[in-house]
Amino acid sequence: MLEDEDSDIGDGIEAVPSEVLVDEDRDDMLEEMSLEARLEGLERARWNVFMFLGVAVIMFAFALFPMSFSTEYQASFAGAQATKDVGLVWGMPIPGNDVTDVPVRVTVDVESPPPTHIELVGYMVNEKDCTNSEALSLGQEAAEADPTGDHAFATTGNTVVGGETVELRFRVDPGQYCLIVKFRDVDQNNADESGTAQVDIKGKMWPNQAIAGLLGLTAIVFAALSFVGAQRHGHEVREMQQPKEATIEQTVLAASGPSGPPAAGPSGPPRSGPSGPPGEPSEGSGAPSTEDPAPAASEPAVLQQDEDGTAWLDAGNGYVHKRMPDGSFDQTIWVRGPDGDGFVPHEA
Repeated sequence: MLEDEDSDIGDGIEAVPSEVLVDEDRDDMLEEMSLEARLEGLERARWNVFMFLGVAVIMFAFALFPMSFSTEYQASFAGAQATKDVGLVWGMPIPGNDVTDVPVRVTVDVESPPPTHIELVGYMVNEKDCTNSEALSLGQEAAEADPTGDHAFATTGNTVVGGETVELRFRVDPGQYCLIVKFRDVDQNNADESGTAQVDIKGKMWPNQAIAGLLGLTAIVFAALSFVGAQRHGHEVREMQQPKEATIEQTVLAASGPSGPPAAGPSGPPRSGPSGPPGEPSEGSGAPSTEDPAPAASEPAVLQQDEDGTAWLDAGNGYVHKRMPDGSFDQTIWVRGPDGDGFVPHEA
């Protein structure tokens, strides 16, 4: 019965494979997998650096790429001026005068200005209909009163001469804008009612500057983080691929052999013997048998005897005890000097 049960149990046990992984093999496999993972992480981090740098270059190119436009200077019922429907100026919708405003540059090449003008002015009016004279007039007044609002104003501040090139600079929030450029006289009216002036007006604006610039800076930050990660992975890969150099302590211990460095000397001098001769045995106490005498303690050899009675005793293992003239021992452990002459304290 028992034999049948043993046979059934033996049938249920699977045979152990002949090739069993020991701990060293398993550690080698884990180290190899870890090294491959590190190499993969290093390659991925390097690709991320180049990818984010490429994205940053593209974003900065968009930010610095201007949108160009031009307009004609022509006569109108209120005098000659240039009126241009700039259209939609997009950007970050943050109101007020800040770094997210869209820069607009208007270049005016003056061939012949009107003789009665005192300055050249320009307006960026936030208006969808550039043919609405009343809205444009109110917008020009608002631009001069508050140039940091929905409208912008720029002026040369003095007269211009023929052949001069003037640049009018604006910074506006996103919106639908109309550009107005004209000459003004001393009464703040249009100085070229007859339309005798000849000018050439061109403009540029950078609506992608804030958005693309912010994305470019973000890509630069991610590229820097990826670079730091690549440096960390590269350091760990080098540590895993290159064997570590043995330290000086490890080299000394390895050179000392399997027994290791010499052990420390005795902690103190040997205990002194009996203070006097042994007394006579008393009655009832058995005298020591001559057949089984007690072993006598061997006294250390005297290496040197000084004139004052100081004795230098060999303690073994290269150590020396100093016995004072009164028979007491110095607690310092001594060794022979480097030149073999004299004794010096042992430094542990």
